Amino acid sequence: MLSAKHTAQSMKETTINIIDGLQGQQAQLKRLLAQKVWISDAPTPELSEIEAQVIEVKRLLAELEKNIQDQLQR
Repeated sequence: MLSAKHTAQSMKETTINIIDGLQGQQAQLKRLLAQKVWISDAPTPELSEIEAQVIEVKRLLAELEKNIQDQLQR
């Protein structure tokens, strides 16, 4: 049977872990919100350049996937 001291220590550790986790999530949310503001404040040409880069990355990934499929079929 668990002692009262062991139970109290276990609850304390759980509480600390939950608090640490919530603080980590809070920090991550703050970073995401700051990033959203940064992106929304970006001039339109920069956003269209980012979009063009994303499109190019998607094209390259599709090409890579096709090459892998070709290799697997050989």
